Amino acid sequence: MTVGIVSYGLYLPEDIESAEQIAARYRLTVEELRALGIKQRYLPSDKDQPVVMAEKAAQKAFASAGDVDPMDVDVVIWTGEEYKDYIAQTPSIRLQEETGCKNAWAFDLVGQSVTLIQGIKLARDLITGDEGIRTVLLAGGTRNIDLVTSDNPGTRFLLPCSASGGALILRRGHGRNTLIDTAFLVHPEMADEVYVPGGGTEIPFSRENLNTGIMFFQNRHPEKVADYLRRKWAATLCETVGRLQNTPEIGYLALRHLSPADREKVLGTLELAPHQSADLESFGHHGTNDPLISLDLGLERKAVQNGTVVAMLNGGIGFTYAAASIRWG
Repeated sequence: MTVGIVSYGLYLPEDIESAEQIAARYRLTVEELRALGIKQRYLPSDKDQPVVMAEKAAQKAFASAGDVDPMDVDVVIWTGEEYKDYIAQTPSIRLQEETGCKNAWAFDLVGQSVTLIQGIKLARDLITGDEGIRTVLLAGGTRNIDLVTSDNPGTRFLLPCSASGGALILRRGHGRNTLIDTAFLVHPEMADEVYVPGGGTEIPFSRENLNTGIMFFQNRHPEKVADYLRRKWAATLCETVGRLQNTPEIGYLALRHLSPADREKVLGTLELAPHQSADLESFGHHGTNDPLISLDLGLERKAVQNGTVVAMLNGGIGFTYAAASIRWG
């Protein structure tokens, strides 16, 4: 059974912060930021909340979806970040209301940076396993930029974090942009290495700990994480792509934001030329939305054409990895 991407939508905030501005604010050099892959990043305004940005991206997806109406959607899945507008909110249901998908069932996924690709797999499985499900909307927003500080050198690799909304519409029998396969990989021994300590049941927010380091990403064992990133980060991204089944030669890699050094490692290992994957140095890291931004750039630059096999590739803290192969056009 064929499942294809009908359309996608992206929303980016209006405000941009340059490497020079970031360097001045965080007392870093421009060279240090460039080594992290930062030329600029997108800053959210007070109005750019994760669910709001996801809804704007979803509206763009519907605008370019042709004959797909919100009332046709059978399932709405939140594929954004865990950090969102409100604690204990079900953002998929709010998205359902805001987009007019009144006939849908809605629920949330949480997978750090790989949630969109998780959603693609789940949408395909729902569509192929349930005759009552034909059309699925995936949408999510991120502003994890709020959770990153340069005060902790162990989490400096998270400084590229930006803000955005992204959405995909998938449909049974859609003969274009067809899904081939998905693959996933996790390293559970790294599960508790990078996280935000405050705000959960273990360390609830209180008058005494507000505006302290517990509100930001922390790294329990900086040397362990640095060693992991050096030895396994790029290699595991490549390994995840290698797990894709029945996938012809990849023509374009819709790759997450990486440092220039790691990007070179990944492209070199996969034997892809630089033009076969857009770097995101002028966009920053948008978590789950990175592959969508890269895909959009590939289409804009005509690196993705009719028949191109696209591999979407992402990874995030946890540490977790995901890939999806799609025949575009």
